[in-house]
Amino acid sequence: MCCMRDSDVFMFDEPSSYLDVKQRMQAARTIRTLLKHDKYILVVEHDLSVLDYLSDFICVLYGTPGAYGVVTMPFGVREGINIFLDGFVPTENLRFREQVLTFKVSETAEKEEEHIKRDARYQYPDMIKDYGPFKLEVMKGDFTDSEIVVMLGENGTGKTTFIKMLAGITKPTTTCEELPRLNVSYKPQEISPSSRVL
Repeated sequence: MCCMRDSDVFMFDEPSSYLDVKQRMQAARTIRTLLKHDKYILVVEHDLSVLDYLSDFICVLYGTPGAYGVVTMPFGVREGINIFLDGFVPTENLRFREQVLTFKVSETAEKEEEHIKRDARYQYPDMIKDYGPFKLEVMKGDFTDSEIVVMLGENGTGKTTFIKMLAGITKPTTTCEELPRLNVSYKPQEISPSSRVL
């Protein structure tokens, strides 16, 4: 709705929430089409990849949640992202976070994995789940302790169905083998009932 209004300033508060990767990029492209020489756009965003694609400038916010917040001056995209990750504003000589946020580089990750003792390996079989016209086909695979496996794909392609089958919440329509018995703590995907549209 915001995109369809004739406005001088467009403001988007977390436009990519609950969207998959493809939808996030489409939302970012749509927002970018609004940019004209006489239009101004402000976006609140948490996803660094969308932020990198969408932004011309970045203001970093820091503070104590519920107590206070500070908005920095605008920085270029790369500098703004690095300031946020470093937890340090060089123009103010101000450290707002003790720990630096880093991403695991694949070479480092491989070296770390060599030192991890594997205590358990879980295998899951080929599975199929039918929901009317939708059919999820799972190829057998495995995972082990000391690993984080991420399911990445568009909304509606079966990510939630797959983990529900692994958790024992949803039974596969067909499978040749039994699923491993696991002690599972499952956090479902849900939108807070207090969410409301203004």
